[in-house]
Parts: sequence; C-alpha cells; structure tokens
Amino acid sequence: MTRKLRERIIAPEKIYHIVCRGINQKRIFRGARDYKKLLAIIKKAKKLYNFYLYSYNFLSNHVHLFIETKDVPISKIMHYVNGCYAGYFNYRHKRTGHLFQDRFYASLIDTESYFWTVSAYIDLNAVRAGLAKNPENYRWSSYQFYFKGNFKDSLIDGEQFLSLGGDGSVEKLRQEYLEFVKEESKKEERPKFIKNEKYI
Repeated sequence: MTRKLRERIIAPEKIYHIVCRGINQKRIFRGARDYKKLLAIIKKAKKLYNFYLYSYNFLSNHVHLFIETKDVPISKIMHYVNGCYAGYFNYRHKRTGHLFQDRFYASLIDTESYFWTVSAYIDLNAVRAGLAKNPENYRWSSYQFYFKGNFKDSLIDGEQFLSLGGDGSVEKLRQEYLEFVKEESKKEERPKFIKNEKYI
C-alpha cells in the first residue's frame, strides 16, 4: 500500500466499514424508489458532512458502506443518513417504529492490507447472496462504476479510493482492482477483517 493510505490510517480521520440492518432482519427496501431515496440521502449527507464514500451495496434487508471521515464523526453522519431514510420509509410505507436494528455497526479499518479487501467484500455481497451472477450486474452496488471506469456522475470517490491503493495511473489501478475483486470472488473463507457476524 502507499504512504498516502498509511498516513490516513494513523491520522485523526478514520476509515470505516458500516453495516445497517433492518430490525428483525426485515426488508428496508421495497422497490427501486426506496433504493434511489437512500442514494439521494447519502449524496446530500456528503455535501453536508464532507466525507469520502468508497463503496456501497444495498441488499433487501441491510446496507454496506465504506466511508472515510474527515472532520465530522461517523456517528453524526450515520445518524443523519439513517434518520432521514427511516423517516422517509415509515411515511411512504405507512409504518411506525424502528426501521434499523440498533443504530449501525462500524468496523474501524486500521490495517493497510484490508483496504481493498473490505471494498471487494462489499462489492461481492450481492453475488454471494445470490442476487447477481457478476458484481457489475447488480444495480444497487458501487462496483458498476469501477467496472465501467466512469466516476464523474457517481456517488463514490472512485479515483480517490484507487489512488490510495497503489502507484500508477487511475486506469492502471482500476484494472488491478477489478482483477483483485475477481480473485477475491474465488475465495470461500470469511475475510480476516470480519470479526463479528454483524458485519456479514
């Protein structure tokens, strides 16, 4: 890994793997409109709280996010995201009560070797859940942007993420990341950074 990544890992800014689960494993999305709404809320949160989003994957009853904070704590960011989405979801679907199980789960990524591994795990989540044959075919995952190499209008900070993963041009690093995800997809064992069932 690069010195840029090493400096981020030891700096006050932190990198997190976030998981938000529906209460009692219930669905938190009931249609495309719901997925789009959460994307819109995260987009607004990025403008308000100025953080990097490297990967995301939305499944029917849980969400994975890979976030690097700057000067705003992750708790404040996620309080906004989950609060806005829960309010929207309850109003739209005429329900009351909690939507998410607990607030959220946050795993601090403080080891350089886990950086791409975490993102690849998130990008492959829908494939391992049987929702897509290939990660680039799953609509509600950030991997499609890495696969296409088009980050201009995407929610993720793809070039930033790739530049922290090694040396060379963004395109060279993108191709290396695609190959890395392909190799990770062949592995059956749980990644070492997963130390709790909550993060699966």
